[in-house]
Amino acid sequence: MLKAILFDLDGTLLMNNFDLFMKNYFSLLMEEFKKIGDEKDLFKNLNFAIEKMLANKGPKTNYDVFWEEFTKLTGKDRKYMEDFFMDFYSKKFPLLKELSQARANSYAKEVVEKSFELGLKVVIATNAVFPLIAIKERLKWANLINYPYDLITSMEVMHSCKPNLEYYKEILERINVTPEKTLMVGNDIKEDLSASKLGILTFLYTPHNNLILNLDHKPDFMGDLKDLFKLLPLLSK
Repeated sequence: MLKAILFDLDGTLLMNNFDLFMKNYFSLLMEEFKKIGDEKDLFKNLNFAIEKMLANKGPKTNYDVFWEEFTKLTGKDRKYMEDFFMDFYSKKFPLLKELSQARANSYAKEVVEKSFELGLKVVIATNAVFPLIAIKERLKWANLINYPYDLITSMEVMHSCKPNLEYYKEILERINVTPEKTLMVGNDIKEDLSASKLGILTFLYTPHNNLILNLDHKPDFMGDLKDLFKLLPLLSK
């Protein structure tokens, strides 16, 4: 009997062109970097700090790993840069909704509400590389902001990133549910299906029911969110 469901955000609950999103994200950030220094140097060190965070397996949070590395490389004051990024996420980041053509998956709201209705613990299991303010902004784009999620995996609270198994282990520990009673829903074969190595059930989101063969990790289920909506009551019995 299913007890918890983990939802990937980008490409699953939220439809956006992720390559376009990242291109415009970095473009907006570079414009802001110009105001405080050498934007190319800051951008280079930002990527180094992101790589360090992606490799994190604890005991520090992703947030602390990123900031320790970024401030070490740039020589910038951490508090000053934290305020700089918070201002960016408050004022510039929302522009990415239109720039990346982001829109809610047409069945996202129904599936999330069905999950709560069935009494499942619901986790927004987006990769923990963004702060909570940025994840909540993207949840707004998906019309999924005002729900009592059991966990949102932001960089402030997590100690690893996808596809590291430590990421999924930490989620299970935080929500106190065993792997076999948990379902991971996502569209990324590497990042989301890796959860199966722990015994977590997986649902590969494949729009139009596209058949994907030769996967390293075979999903337990696959289809679109309409298929998941029909499946959830059966898994929760």
